[in-house]
Amino acid sequence: MDPPKENTRILDKAVLYALFNFLPVPRSNDRYPPIPLPAPPPRNESQPEDSAPEAGAHLIETGTIIHVLVVKSIIFENQTIRKGFVRKVFGILLAQLLFTCAVITAFVYHEPTKQFVQSNSVVVFVAMIVNIVVLVMIVCVESVRRKHPVNLIFLAIFTFTMSVLLGTASSVMDSDIVLLAVGITAVLVIALSVYAVQTKYDYSAKGGVMITFVMLLIVLAVCRISMPEFIDSLPIAGLCAVIACLFLIYDMQSIIGGNHAEQLDPEEYVFAALTLYLDVVRIFIYILRILRKFE
Repeated sequence: MDPPKENTRILDKAVLYALFNFLPVPRSNDRYPPIPLPAPPPRNESQPEDSAPEAGAHLIETGTIIHVLVVKSIIFENQTIRKGFVRKVFGILLAQLLFTCAVITAFVYHEPTKQFVQSNSVVVFVAMIVNIVVLVMIVCVESVRRKHPVNLIFLAIFTFTMSVLLGTASSVMDSDIVLLAVGITAVLVIALSVYAVQTKYDYSAKGGVMITFVMLLIVLAVCRISMPEFIDSLPIAGLCAVIACLFLIYDMQSIIGGNHAEQLDPEEYVFAALTLYLDVVRIFIYILRILRKFE
């Protein structure tokens, strides 16, 4: 429930008093004389004296939260900052996808590389461990994903290890199937990106639904250990592909900003590129699983 207008005016005057109390007191030879402030408004006598501090603390806390949200909104709503943020994110994402496609091409069509990764499984295990460690550090450590150039270095390591894993998985499949999966993924990503920008439906406001989908994918991944044939079946692969497409729309809207409920901070360009890259990789993997059923 919104606070009464009288309490809002009291909060505004209290903020003005706090600001002026932290300003230096002007001396007699200063250029500008001190500004007289009006007397504070009288306290409502009907309000109990004991409840005044709690109410004041609540108003100050609410005002601080609102102020922080307004400041962040103003910063991100600046067209120059937002457009620069979007250009940086999509530039990094394009570089990641081009590098991944080059690695997959080498692993699929270059026979010595294909034989090397298939005969040396230690490369896959090392790449997997490094990939997981780097991902956890980027997501959990703020200084890693925000400090330049550390954030770009970690993102490059993650992209390299993920490309090796995707290339190894693609090397055991038919080259035509891999090429078709790349084409379908590209068409889907472009179409979903255009839809996410043009639609008036706010997918970023459905955070609870997305968390449910995350839990579902985790459960399916755990069940794949004991029931691999069921998890790799066509209906389950199709369901996972649809969920991956929804994740891409959700992340795309949070990056584009505008009138969407969830908006990423402009300093989180590495995290934004990472989320979009993982969405594209996830779609590619599920498309591969679907196409394998039609071999």
